[in-house]
Amino acid sequence: MRRFLSFLLSFSLLAATWTSTHAQAEAYAEITTIEARTFPQVSALVDIFGSNGQFLANLELSAITVYEDGQPRPVEALAQSSVPIQMVVGINPGPPLAVRDGNGVERFTRVVEALGMWAGAQPGDSQDDLSLVSLSGSLISHASPQDWFVSLSSFKPDFRSTTPNLQSLAIAIDTVNAPSSQSGMKRAVLFITPHMDDPNIDNAITPFIQQAIDTRVRVFVWFVDGEAQFSSPSANAFRMLAQQTNGEFFAFSGVEEFPDPNLYFDSLRHIYSVTYTSALTTGGDHTLGISVESAEGPILAQDRSFSVDVQPPNPIFISPPLQITRQPPADDPYAEELTPAQQLIEIIVEFPDGHPRDLKRTVLYVDGQVVDENTTEPFEKFIWELDAYDASGQHEILAEAEDVLGMSNSSMGIPVTLTVVQPPRGIRAMFGRYSSYIIMGAIGLAGLLLLGILLRGRTNIVLFRRRKAERQRFEDPLTQPVIAVTEPPASATKKSKTQPRKIIEKFQSKPARVVQAPAYLTRLTNGGEPASAAPIPLADKDMTFGTDPVQSKRVLDDPTISPLHARIKQTEDGSFIIYDHGSIAGTWVNYEPITREGQRLAHGDRIHFGQLVYRFDMNQPPAVPEPKIVTKK
Repeated sequence: MRRFLSFLLSFSLLAATWTSTHAQAEAYAEITTIEARTFPQVSALVDIFGSNGQFLANLELSAITVYEDGQPRPVEALAQSSVPIQMVVGINPGPPLAVRDGNGVERFTRVVEALGMWAGAQPGDSQDDLSLVSLSGSLISHASPQDWFVSLSSFKPDFRSTTPNLQSLAIAIDTVNAPSSQSGMKRAVLFITPHMDDPNIDNAITPFIQQAIDTRVRVFVWFVDGEAQFSSPSANAFRMLAQQTNGEFFAFSGVEEFPDPNLYFDSLRHIYSVTYTSALTTGGDHTLGISVESAEGPILAQDRSFSVDVQPPNPIFISPPLQITRQPPADDPYAEELTPAQQLIEIIVEFPDGHPRDLKRTVLYVDGQVVDENTTEPFEKFIWELDAYDASGQHEILAEAEDVLGMSNSSMGIPVTLTVVQPPRGIRAMFGRYSSYIIMGAIGLAGLLLLGILLRGRTNIVLFRRRKAERQRFEDPLTQPVIAVTEPPASATKKSKTQPRKIIEKFQSKPARVVQAPAYLTRLTNGGEPASAAPIPLADKDMTFGTDPVQSKRVLDDPTISPLHARIKQTEDGSFIIYDHGSIAGTWVNYEPITREGQRLAHGDRIHFGQLVYRFDMNQPPAVPEPKIVTKK
């Protein structure tokens, strides 16, 4: 009866194991990590395993579909890479591990030798994360294979006085679930244990099985005991633990050949990196799912949430022109075409969310109107055409940027003052613009006049000589005829004598016409006498003097005079103030240079414009007080 009950128990465990194994042995895909730091490029690390527990290697790009918030997105890159493993060896001490073979070697020593061969074959730069635990807790954590094996070799428990239990398995699963040092690392536990006499072993081990399944931890069991225990309830329970977690079960009595741990872990050293371009335009939490087309049918990875900050781009002006002056070129101040004809405007585009991405277009607005648009590189430069602006005024410039996600934003409006200086127009501008041609023409005309005078003078000399010869011939008394002279009437004689005198007096009595003004500038000779030139009337409130007809209302023709030499202004009280405009020869009043603040003029002041001397005369000079005679008592 006892044997029958034992058979039924073993059969029940095997049936449960078979059922659970088939329930667990399914293909699966799992997203382990989502990386959105390079948004809108989003990458995810994905594990893809078949129903046999092996990694599905060498998948094509077309086999993967990404679902972002439930919407499919094309995968741009699929790469398979290698990752280290995070493995914990848990030792459950018990007397069976201390049993020796015919050569006197303990079973546990054989286990250590097998693991030592595996650890010694690992590369020196291995990134595997290994830990060792036992009933007392962790012996070494997160170590390299070499350091880990040193700790394993030093582990010498008292196997014969220790009762095995599941404490070391619990510690091993908790340790392997600690945060891994690298994304995508798979977790595994190698549990070394003898049989346990716990009649409730199947119920006791169920929570550990579920915990390992939930955390994707593969549990490999090395059952070290006598052959009689290979079908014991505890052996079946550990076999179920391995099978349901996609691990493997190996029983060692002392003569079996140990499996190579690399066969356990090789399938765990691979992972896929999936990259796609996100279409998200809002920040916050989002979901990512993956579908895999395989020979076993579609494999769906459970959606995993990730968070990303998404904000529109922010265009910023770089040193915007606050003032622009359009005026004729410096070498041609009378040109109709003003410069500059264009203005370069530059911006930078920042991404407040910290995710720089490509731009789709940038636009420059002036007073709300589009003046330039970029749909290709460079997006940061605009050309503002200024030819259409012929009047001064203030304008507002504004830039807009749109990224590849369709998100757009505008900059702050910047006021720009546009000053338009039109070239001089009229007769004065004509003289100023064509002064060189006029001077050349005048010189040419003067030359022609001089040539004409010389030719006429020569002709006059010839005529004079002819007339002189004729006069001498007629003045000879021997050849002169006698002419009877009759005296005209007295009235006729008197009229002929007085008429020329009246005509002369008429022209001499007519004075030169002078414009009426409150004051005049009378030209003086070097000796201080009035010159023959007409006085300059100061009829305007503001009179400028110089050689440039564009800048000066009164042109003074002398080499010592500057283009804009001086200015005389009439104040509200009727007085006059003279200013110098930085002339080279200077402006002087009564032989004293005038200051920057100007000099108030008085009747009779002598003014020097360079070498030219003028006297300031008031139209109504102030009365000169009569001298007072003071007598002393």
